[in-house]
Amino acid sequence: MRTKNSWGSVIYDKTRHAYRARYQNPHKPGNVVQRVFSDKLTAQGWLAKEKQLVEADKAGLDTWTHPSEREAEQRAKNERANIVFKDYAIEYVENWRRKDGRPFEEATKRKHREYLAYLLKADFVNKAVASITEADIHKWLESPMPPHPRLRAFQLLKDVMKKAQQNGLIEKSPVTMCNPKLPKSKQAQIPVATWQELEAIYNGMPEYCRIAVYLGACFDLRINEVCALQVKDFDLRHKVLHVRHSVGKGEGDKGYRRLKDTKTASSTADLNIPDALIPMIKKQINKRDGDSMLIASPVSGGIMSDPALRRLFNRAAANAGRSDLHFHTLRATAIDAAMHQGATLRETMALGRHDDEKTSVERYQRASSERLRELSNSVAASLLPQHRTRGDVERELARTRERLAQLEAELASFSETGEPENRRR
Repeated sequence: MRTKNSWGSVIYDKTRHAYRARYQNPHKPGNVVQRVFSDKLTAQGWLAKEKQLVEADKAGLDTWTHPSEREAEQRAKNERANIVFKDYAIEYVENWRRKDGRPFEEATKRKHREYLAYLLKADFVNKAVASITEADIHKWLESPMPPHPRLRAFQLLKDVMKKAQQNGLIEKSPVTMCNPKLPKSKQAQIPVATWQELEAIYNGMPEYCRIAVYLGACFDLRINEVCALQVKDFDLRHKVLHVRHSVGKGEGDKGYRRLKDTKTASSTADLNIPDALIPMIKKQINKRDGDSMLIASPVSGGIMSDPALRRLFNRAAANAGRSDLHFHTLRATAIDAAMHQGATLRETMALGRHDDEKTSVERYQRASSERLRELSNSVAASLLPQHRTRGDVERELARTRERLAQLEAELASFSETGEPENRRR
């Protein structure tokens, strides 16, 4: 039995004891699109819906696709809707890359896994990604967590949900709240070191590695960048330091220290060597070949590990009365000294190799190479030991005498009444 209408047909299939609905493929004339149903009414209903889709395609209101394609798309959508957050978040972290596509360093991957661990304590981790709500997130944020991991885990959640939205797992991310606030950083409250304190720490460290104090303070270097410096990184002729590496562990954050890429792309830089540091650097190099480490391990003669250098620094800092001082605080010391020398925000960012400056700073402030060299020399002069010469004293004495003469002349201009002569009537 065949039921016909102006569009398509429904045929009873005696072999299957079912109804076959069919119509002409609108994109491939001569081909038939068909489906089998257990009852005639359902077959006719399917045919009516297909007719609407074909007519919408002809009117340019929608695009018709074969029912098989639509069914496959729906199955995929159902599968995506059932993806568990825990699995999706773990996969996201394992495949996380920098913006330029490079993998993160092992130490950074370790931090990512630490933040993921806090995120996976949430009650919603075993729910489908698509079923997580704002209320779920607020409940997790209210649970006990240290402030910094809470912020980083929240930012990770935000990235995971943004990726889920891009992949079509969810229509809109439920992470709509602002980032959790951090209390004021204790590190940021540590006073910067004075040149007297730096000198005391420098003298309190072993001779083979004490130059690290001024490398950190004058060049704004991280401790693992100081440990990575080789003799060939110093171009003393042109007074330029090439920062190209840091030190870190191997794959899986395991093994001995080795040379690796710097923390960020902006950390790789050519820095001006202050004139006052050149004699100290020459003494440290001591005619060694270019591949030698500037600060070598006294045990292996190779790379000195950053934890070992940090222990020596901490001991010397404590003996100098600055047990609160960290090697990383030397970066703040360098920036603080530059600001006191009149550096602009853009110039301090260039000196510190920071890449998060605002658009207005990037467009309207410039840091010339001449100005950066001048600042480098000024920073070093304010931080290195200040050994005054006879010439320094004579120049300061001449300036003092000149100022004294000015004050005496100004005093003489006053009348007995206390008013300047030129103001008397």
